[in-house]
Amino acid sequence: MDRKLTTLQTIWVAARVWLLLQTCCLTLSLFPAALSAADVDSRAYRLAPGDRITVTVFGQPELSGDMLIDDAGTITMPLSGPIEVKDLTVSECQKRIDDRLLADGLLKAPSVGVRIAELRPLYVLGDVRLPGAYPFRYGSTAQSAVALAGGFGPGEVLRNAAVSEYLQAEERVHQLISQQRTLLVRKARLEAQRDGLDSFSPPDLGGAIDDRDTKEIKEIVANEQDIFETRTAIQRGQIALLRSQKPVLDDQIDANNEQGEAAKKQLDMIRHQIDRYGNLLKQGLGTQNNDFQYRVLEANQEAAVWRLLSDVSRLKVEAGNLDLKIREVEATFKREVVTELQQTRDHLNELEITLPAAIRFRDVKLQYAGGAAAQGVRHLISITRMRDGRAVVLDAVETTPVEPGDVIDVRNEMPRMQSHDEAAGPLASRPSKTEEARGQATTGSISR
Repeated sequence: MDRKLTTLQTIWVAARVWLLLQTCCLTLSLFPAALSAADVDSRAYRLAPGDRITVTVFGQPELSGDMLIDDAGTITMPLSGPIEVKDLTVSECQKRIDDRLLADGLLKAPSVGVRIAELRPLYVLGDVRLPGAYPFRYGSTAQSAVALAGGFGPGEVLRNAAVSEYLQAEERVHQLISQQRTLLVRKARLEAQRDGLDSFSPPDLGGAIDDRDTKEIKEIVANEQDIFETRTAIQRGQIALLRSQKPVLDDQIDANNEQGEAAKKQLDMIRHQIDRYGNLLKQGLGTQNNDFQYRVLEANQEAAVWRLLSDVSRLKVEAGNLDLKIREVEATFKREVVTELQQTRDHLNELEITLPAAIRFRDVKLQYAGGAAAQGVRHLISITRMRDGRAVVLDAVETTPVEPGDVIDVRNEMPRMQSHDEAAGPLASRPSKTEEARGQATTGSISR
């Protein structure tokens, strides 16, 4: 019985030795595989969030598998929970997992193998064709990372953007000059209306540079001329309508005055007749009834006279109100004209500031646009890399080696500003003409 027990113990020890040898062989076989798969020195490489590792526990497939290191720097082992592996080498990671599984009673002897399955990706952003995350490959440089992202952004984008900005600035200057022309013509029109003139003379806006300017100036003058004629016609129409009522009122006043004079004569005749009848009544030749009738007739005639006098007074008041309305129409029109004239002068004064600034801005855009068209684009590369738990930004060139997890930022450097004459060369197909137009448009006075 003792011999059998000793034999069983010998067999069990031999099996344990064989198991340890197999584990060592497996571990030794895993590291070269990791080196060949990821082409990195797993003995020096430090794990970080985003890396994916393969954990193999001999004889325990339920504990084995690919595991992603999360943002906290941990992996989650089945039946064991999270294990922090950040900043560990592969060997240190393997030992930590072994120790954890042994401590949890899931293993009786070290039997864990670890290899790197997938390194954390590179992130390429900025002026590249396809920014995004890309797998790390051993020996990668900034240039190869940019190649994965489709290459540098086309230089035409920068040049087109610079030219587009110049054209927008040029159009802005043209709009301001157009506003200035309109305001100068409007100022002349309002001053003529304020002074009660029958017409106005547009200011000298200078010679047109091209057909577009000629058409624009004609349209501005024609529009203000139309406004002048329309508003003058409306004002004169209102005043003429009010004044046309004045003769009617005067005729009614004259007619009522004549009727009043006639009514007074009739009243005098009635009173004379009453006096004569009163003498007859005293002599007993008349009756009280007839005398009463004469008195009633006198009262009615006197009331008619007073009505006519009241109508004359009312008509005179209406005539006075009519004159007041005419003055109100004239005052309202002049008040509106003066207010609009003041606003026009204010806008012209604002343009004295904004227009030169817009021209300077346009000239700067012209210099940038000329520089972008004449020069090549220089690429600026920076790499953001984690070191000791901190993000460090490094200046790089195209041949700078990159590491897993690097963030590669590519920017196109804005070309230097060229002089106005240099910049005008590449853009000679669209010459600037607003400077001359501005000089011609501002010949009018903007004084208050």
